[in-house]
Amino acid sequence: MKDVIKIIKERKFKYICFFWLIISIQFVIGNNLQTKGYSVNSFSGFLLDLFKIIFVGIVFIIIHYYIMRLFNSYKNKRNKIENKIENKNNMLEKNNNLSKNKWGIYFLIIILCWIPVLLAFFPVISNYDGAYQIIQVLRENINTRQPLIHTILLSTFYLFGFKYMNSCTLGVFLYSLFQMTIMALIFSYSVKYIEERTKKKWLRNISLAFYAIFPFNQLFPLMTTKDTLFAGIVLIFIIKLNQILEKKPSKLDYIFMILISVLMLTFRNNAVYAIIISVPFVILIMINNKKKLLNILVSCVIIILIYQIFNNFLIYLLKAQKDSNQEKLSVFSQAIAKICNENEKELTDEEKDKISFYFSDYKRLGKVYESFVSDRTKEMINCENFDNNKIDFLNLMIHFGLKYPRQFIDSFLNTTRGYWYICDNSFNQFEHKNNPETKGCLELTFQYVGTDEFMLKENSMLPGVQRFYRKMFCSNDYTKIPILYVVFQPAIYFYIVLAYLLYAIYRNDNVKKVIGIFMFSYFVTCFLGPIALIRYIYAIIVCVPVMISSIIKEKND
Repeated sequence: MKDVIKIIKERKFKYICFFWLIISIQFVIGNNLQTKGYSVNSFSGFLLDLFKIIFVGIVFIIIHYYIMRLFNSYKNKRNKIENKIENKNNMLEKNNNLSKNKWGIYFLIIILCWIPVLLAFFPVISNYDGAYQIIQVLRENINTRQPLIHTILLSTFYLFGFKYMNSCTLGVFLYSLFQMTIMALIFSYSVKYIEERTKKKWLRNISLAFYAIFPFNQLFPLMTTKDTLFAGIVLIFIIKLNQILEKKPSKLDYIFMILISVLMLTFRNNAVYAIIISVPFVILIMINNKKKLLNILVSCVIIILIYQIFNNFLIYLLKAQKDSNQEKLSVFSQAIAKICNENEKELTDEEKDKISFYFSDYKRLGKVYESFVSDRTKEMINCENFDNNKIDFLNLMIHFGLKYPRQFIDSFLNTTRGYWYICDNSFNQFEHKNNPETKGCLELTFQYVGTDEFMLKENSMLPGVQRFYRKMFCSNDYTKIPILYVVFQPAIYFYIVLAYLLYAIYRNDNVKKVIGIFMFSYFVTCFLGPIALIRYIYAIIVCVPVMISSIIKEKND
């Protein structure tokens, strides 16, 4: 009993309890939404859920402590052996010429592991918005819905193949090679950074294997989605931010950081919002280091200014039309659609007219509602009426939020459930309109672009490998893999980011706090998206080895 009381009084115990309390709340609410369609339905139901939350939380905490004790006992024995082995290895590595070329060796290993997937999906995985971006350029009708810099990059390779190689297919194949090379260089640099930082070969090997053979890291470098290059840029950003915060940076370090940050912002608006959300927290964290704080704030101002100038220049140069507000209003479209779906009879004539004014037709809005994706509801938003009556629209949303709070909250939780509930089975049910037979956690279909002999064509050289990946991630066969399947669930990466941030606060480590705040802020911005897709958080996934390496290094120190 004394041991139990001692553990409860520990500061570490409070952080562990807080973490598992959040996870247990997610488990109970997520299960309710998935099985019953609502989070909480009555007072008695609330009391029962509260009991479940406490029970599940206690179970998680007990398991956590048991695993931690086993790990610590194993670690103490292992450390004595590792120290002797590492000392010998360090002596050998000093005389090993290969150590100078490790980055290149890691790069080759990663590329070789990716080649079978490239051959399986030759010339490219033409999915998500890639074909749409190329069509925009061909029709000279570009808009800002997708990042202009990525639209230019992707269409340049397509048009190069069209004009100079008499084959659009070869053009996008060059794009695949370009994107694979960039990502492999970034990943190999990350592995080298982790090895130099931690001096742990086992962590280096796991990181290398993760980047080389983890299916997401094999497939995304072949996709035409903007999220691939964005993820690589975020990984470099996190590494460089860590180096700037840990050491005394030079002017060149800040210049490189500014350039990579601007590039990151141009690839995804979420990064802009994440930086804006992070700044107040960074000020609080770095307040005692005024010189570095000033440098960071000045850098942030320069980054935002350059980004705005560069982005506006691209809009002017390409004569791009600004995209509508539909994407930004998807949270509201889901909430009102759920209300129309469940509470239509309770709505007054005035409320129905108001909803139809902003969402075209309140009856149809309720009928097209899908709990896990807002694509069909956001398409019904009348952007012109919204633009001309923003205050009235906001007042209407507040009115419905106060009148139907459960529906408002549940609509948001349902749309984002894949990001925070690890047993979620909705995020991988997204159905592609052009390929209705395909639904899964990844879109591995092929969208055809062009006409006649200039059609972008798929020509798989390893169809068996292609069928394997499509069965895994389009037919969701990965869910049949016991335990291991959780690494393909987006929610596990939310848990990792949350745990990292809480660990940073517990250790009072300002460097980790800043990185944790940015990563967490980015994840939060994804909650405002139209659906919980893996590709939106791919930038988080690739950063996991670097986050783990920072914790390992601290324990070594």
